[in-house]
Amino acid sequence: MRQKIFICVFSVILLIACTEPFDPVISSPDDVMVVEGLVTNVKGSNFVRLFMTSSFNEGVQDRPVRHARVVVTDQDLKQVVFNENAPGLYVAPDGFAGQVGHTYELEIETSDGEVYRSGRQTIVQGIKLEELAVEFTHEEMPVENVFGVVEYKQVPGLKFFVDIENYDLSSPRMRFENQTLVQYVLEESDPQRANDPDLSYCRRKLAIDTKVNVAVPFNEYASGRNLQHELVFMPIPLTFYGGSDDWNFRRIDRRAVIVRQFTLNEESYAFYKSLYEQMSAEGRIFDPIAAQLRGNVACVTDPDRLVMGHFEASYFFSASFKLSPEPITVNRFWARTNPDLEHIPEEEDCYVNFRPPGWIF
Repeated sequence: MRQKIFICVFSVILLIACTEPFDPVISSPDDVMVVEGLVTNVKGSNFVRLFMTSSFNEGVQDRPVRHARVVVTDQDLKQVVFNENAPGLYVAPDGFAGQVGHTYELEIETSDGEVYRSGRQTIVQGIKLEELAVEFTHEEMPVENVFGVVEYKQVPGLKFFVDIENYDLSSPRMRFENQTLVQYVLEESDPQRANDPDLSYCRRKLAIDTKVNVAVPFNEYASGRNLQHELVFMPIPLTFYGGSDDWNFRRIDRRAVIVRQFTLNEESYAFYKSLYEQMSAEGRIFDPIAAQLRGNVACVTDPDRLVMGHFEASYFFSASFKLSPEPITVNRFWARTNPDLEHIPEEEDCYVNFRPPGWIF
């Protein structure tokens, strides 16, 4: 027995001693153009974002593509120039909106003379999902404890769904984006008068769940069935909703959820479905093999140049739902339609000692 124990211990030591660090050489292409473009039927939601990737070992952030000429052309050869209003972000003129049934093509000319062009994209007629189902549940989420260590815990929250009737292979394809609007109240950390502190009424939009969300229709043998499609999970604890550092967090006043629905043509649906499958893969035997996700944009002046991203033309619809007053509990929760909240800024928006216009009471 002693001899066997000695052999086992010696074998373990020998294996550890023979371990050598493996530092693989990772080759990644430099200067790859990434295109994220969107044309919809709604004014103010049309943009093109351009940036160049960095090599794996470079250790710098992606670089926005500045001073490019960005043009969208419809089937009647009418051109709309998108203007740069932030580094790498090009937006359509205020009055521009795509039309259902029309096709659109994106062309980009960079400052160094390279020309990129997309395939033609058609805006197909969409459907509007105006009802929201909600349930109280728990999900495992990363939570930072008092020592700054991230732990995974069961977090209470609300899960939202949409019911899609008769969603089979002949139905329009859809993807969703979701945002949580949080109204909260802050007070001065060092008020001049202890019994009369200044209050700051703030609101901000948070994308708590940023996963690709695509509704996958039933096959032809399941036609006539209704699909309950999961949208987003909204955690309840206050730790997920921070405010300004100069003020003390007093309370959450109200919450709302904004659902953005995009009806996709077949090409865009194939792109987002492939992206969804790769992003949701968990290493199981039947998961899709990770591969280069090709978009619909190519370099005209240099066909061998790699281009990533996708130019999308989709029917867009946004719906907003206010939640029950705080506190939200297992016995007290609901979601009801609310006037559109798309106009509220993305960043934190605060008003001292008065509630801003559009505040949900």
